[in-house]
Amino acid sequence: MTDLVVIGLAYFEVFVPPHVRPPPGEELFIDGIQLALGGALNTATVAAALGLRVTLCVPMGHGIVDQAVALLAQRLGITLAPLPARDNPAISLVFSDANDRAFVSTAELDVLVSVKRLPASAWVHVPGLEEAARLGGPLALARQDGARISVSGSWSPRQLSVLAERKENAWDLLVLNEKEAQAACGDVAAAPQVLAQAAHSVLVTLGAQGVVGVLNAVPVRVPALPVKVVDATGAGDAFCAGVIAGLVRGLTPEASVRLGTRTAAKILNQIGGLVTKPGLMADLANECLWKP
Repeated sequence: MTDLVVIGLAYFEVFVPPHVRPPPGEELFIDGIQLALGGALNTATVAAALGLRVTLCVPMGHGIVDQAVALLAQRLGITLAPLPARDNPAISLVFSDANDRAFVSTAELDVLVSVKRLPASAWVHVPGLEEAARLGGPLALARQDGARISVSGSWSPRQLSVLAERKENAWDLLVLNEKEAQAACGDVAAAPQVLAQAAHSVLVTLGAQGVVGVLNAVPVRVPALPVKVVDATGAGDAFCAGVIAGLVRGLTPEASVRLGTRTAAKILNQIGGLVTKPGLMADLANECLWKP
């Protein structure tokens, strides 16, 4: 059995340089355009770098992006469980600065409806409410098999608007950012109580103000680390990976959230949310001994 299954979309990301748009019919050459893989791969690569055994379930065809995902997973020791899809099923244009980011994306989300059962694992993480809405059946089965379910928000006004009304098959952990929590319940401070039927534990990330919420019935409030933000893309995914890694390792709720904030801080200091550099998370991975 693996420690963590991450199921969602693996995106090919094109980071659009700010304030760059040539007139129609002209071509403008600039110093560089950043490309990356992301989406579900963010959480998977961070969790793997923290020492978890990770299985990645993503829609894949036979395009150049799909081949890149497969090669990266192989190099990082991530088990790949592909879901048949069109070539290059998820692509994002990322408009990002040091404070926030916005996306223009295409994604073959409905492939997830065909999933019947997930690989056996201690945890399952779904990076997005739209994805989780399509995975109700297999997530319920995974929970019956003993897995704990984690879902992160992503910006989906439709799903956020009905989140407080969700009553069946409560998740174990829900992670939202401040904007998502505001949209879901109108009161960030009350989010753990208002969303208690949706998830037993609710954490809200507040950027430079840290994290608040309830984890395993324990109220937590953890400050953010001071960090020079290069790019916010993937920081939330890294936070989720860090919290789950802490819980898998047997850390207390507060220590798990602190591990999440420290993990996110490392991602904030680079462009994109992948961990591909050897040793980037080594200090965090080695801090705690694995419990039998």
